[in-house]
Order: sequence, then structure tokens, then C-alpha cells
Amino acid sequence: MNWNEFQRVFSDCELDGNKIIIKSKLHDVISFVINNYTYNILKEIIAVDTADKGIELIYHLYSKDDEEDLFISIVVQDEAESITDIFESAKADENEIYDMFGIKFEGNEDLKRLYMPEDWKGFPLRKDYVQDDTRLAWNDNNEA
Repeated sequence: MNWNEFQRVFSDCELDGNKIIIKSKLHDVISFVINNYTYNILKEIIAVDTADKGIELIYHLYSKDDEEDLFISIVVQDEAESITDIFESAKADENEIYDMFGIKFEGNEDLKRLYMPEDWKGFPLRKDYVQDDTRLAWNDNNEA
């Protein structure tokens, strides 16, 4: 990847090893990368609650031709751009991140919970989540 060319197009980004840290234009960045470089597989989207900054989304791209990984990172609060029109496989990851972290992906028309019941309140992998659902009380007391 030609970092200088990339930075000329997207000036508000940083490079940290093989991770590009962006502040905006997620959809444009992903489109640019797959259209101009050989990264053609989305391996996964990872979400991390940083507590103080927001939710970091890390997009793990892979190039079959070069056998190289590339990570694109963006910190969001409650919403992010969907990339399901670029990678259909992103639907599952976006749904899982919505279910566990509450991030709404703008453009994903099929956003739904995958693991938690539809009536579940809150998002279990957020650091500010308080588990007060009595359905999970069996796990709180380990007395024999």
C-alpha cells in the first residue's frame, strides 16, 4: 500500500504499523482501499469499548494476492456507516456489534439482535452496562 497516496486522499488519518486510524469517512476509506489495492476480503469487524473515547471499530481486511492484513480503525459513539453494500459478509458482524454494543449502522436495513432476546434492555459488552436482569441470577451465586 502506498501510504503517501492514501494520506493525500484522506488527510485526517494516521498509520500505526499495518493499522490505519481514521476519524471519518469510513465507507469512503473502505471503498478506496478495495478499489485501489488488493485487499479484497473482509475477515471481521471487531468492536472494543474504550470507555473514555467511545467504541473502536476495527475492520480487518486481507489481500489474497499479497497475503497481507490491513486494519482500519475508527472510534464512534452510537452510530457508524454500514459497509454491507461493499462486503455482504459485514451484515453478521454489524448485527453482532449492534446486539452487544448498541452501535447502529447507517445503511444496514437488516439490523437486529443475534444473541440477546429482542426485548433485552441494554448492550452487554459496553463497559457502562449494568446487569440487573433476574433471568441471569442463577449465575450470580455459586453456593453449593
